[in-house]
Amino acid sequence: MRIFTKKLLKVGAVAACVVCLLCVYQSSLYNRVSKSLTEDIAAQLIKDKESFSSPSELCGRYFQKLYELEPDWWNNYSEGWQLATADYETQNLRLIMERLRTYEGCLKIGALPSDVRDLDKRMFPFIRLEQSPIFESGDLKKTYKNGQLPLMSSEAISRYQYDSRQSWLTNWNRTSQEPIGPTRGIVLSFPDVHVSLVIRLLKVLEHQKNRLPIQIIHKGDLSDHSKTLISKALPPNQRLWFVNVKPMLDPQFIDDFTLYRNKWLAMIFNTFSTPIFIDADAVSAQPIESYLHSEAYVESGTLFFRDRAFAHKFDYEYCVPLLKSLQPSQLETLYFGRRRLIDEQLMISDSTSLEQRIVQSFFVGGQRHQMDSGLLAIDKSKHAMPLMAGVFLNLAPKLSKCTHGDKEVFWLAFLLTNHAYRFHPEEASAIGEDNGSGEVCSVQLGHTSTHGTLLWFNSGFRVCKFADAIDIDWEGHPKDYLHETFATIQEAREYYESMTRIKVAALPDISVNPWAGGFADLCIGYRYCAKVSPGSGQLISFSAEEQENLREIGEAWMSATEAVLKFRA
Repeated sequence: MRIFTKKLLKVGAVAACVVCLLCVYQSSLYNRVSKSLTEDIAAQLIKDKESFSSPSELCGRYFQKLYELEPDWWNNYSEGWQLATADYETQNLRLIMERLRTYEGCLKIGALPSDVRDLDKRMFPFIRLEQSPIFESGDLKKTYKNGQLPLMSSEAISRYQYDSRQSWLTNWNRTSQEPIGPTRGIVLSFPDVHVSLVIRLLKVLEHQKNRLPIQIIHKGDLSDHSKTLISKALPPNQRLWFVNVKPMLDPQFIDDFTLYRNKWLAMIFNTFSTPIFIDADAVSAQPIESYLHSEAYVESGTLFFRDRAFAHKFDYEYCVPLLKSLQPSQLETLYFGRRRLIDEQLMISDSTSLEQRIVQSFFVGGQRHQMDSGLLAIDKSKHAMPLMAGVFLNLAPKLSKCTHGDKEVFWLAFLLTNHAYRFHPEEASAIGEDNGSGEVCSVQLGHTSTHGTLLWFNSGFRVCKFADAIDIDWEGHPKDYLHETFATIQEAREYYESMTRIKVAALPDISVNPWAGGFADLCIGYRYCAKVSPGSGQLISFSAEEQENLREIGEAWMSATEAVLKFRA
């Protein structure tokens, strides 16, 4: 019994030591990572009843207080995930957003601290301020680095010279201002497995006689083989540059930019004043430059498009409260005129704008799918800060689970930074052929103009964009339909690989006819159906001329390469 008691005491002592060590570790971990979760500076200034004669005076005091209370502060979007506390990320992001907005407000009035280089290193820690990208010409014959930047409007070369007396945003903005003025261009970002789609996109742009320059943004992860394939497929008069932004990224953060998150690098680090981003599998039926003449873009310097109006709700209850907590503080409202736009728009019973209806659908209705980010345009000279804010919002571990990829983060970043943004007014549509009952089923998501013409769509021109999808579907969820419709898997394969015939667009009224398909449908669940019934929704029939134009674009897309996209890449 005595021996057993001694053993029990030893076990208890060991357990106590383990608990103590865990507590010490947790405490040290908190102390080590808590440089982003500082004290609430705005709340502190209000609590101390400090008053300021001007926003400029507030700027000086705000950053002075920030450095005093936490000399080692910095904006770290992923800080604290190890702590597993429910509200840690919420508090951290709230303070990061406040610091970003205050930074922008002070930058506008020339009231940032004198040591702006140190401020920028802390404010945008994923950026190496003095560095510049490596440019490689589309023919792979010229390379520019160490600050050399090719002009997009001519054959000349400029130089990026970082001025530590100015903010990084001011420094980088100069790269898009050329002798002829602000520049416009197409921006792409994609993995190696999507190279075949890019080659098809280039062929469509050639068919449309595109003259806008193209920048392909990557972080050193685009293979030489991929670049060679693109170079060989490049039309003779198309100006294209491969832009390696790896030198501009802090090694601690570079691996965070995976998959769709690379879109933020593409939108921030291109050297266009107005970048038009397009996904590799998107097809524009109109010249790309035409989007910059849209009413939405002219009004706001942005152009966003709607997603399918799914009835998919948030997966996590914390999403809406977290996002609402990121609105401007009382101090920002008082001295910079920042508005709590989410609260304001949720109080409006009769929504007067599409953007207000989207806010209400998202925050009240819990509809998490609002935006299709396959094509978008942003005037960076006006809207640099929302792009920077989007990085923090999209890469924060907890918040990133609230949205599907990058899509919603674009307009949310604009909303939370009080920047104007506009959505194209038309609903998204299913495009293809009417089955005779007002229903259209396809993998393509279409976007039509207010005049009923097709603007662009995603997922390419094939009935199914994945070459190996039929091998999965033939004995998968839709096998009954496939076996009844096709005699052999080869017949079904030929159908999957055939070109979609685009004759109509169905814009459903989802209160009557919700979107159907997905999951168990054809093309491994990528096909969706939109239905229009009498008095509900809209079925647009494209003119014979437009159908012929789409057929020609489709043939250019289909014949561009023999390479295919596989689901099991």
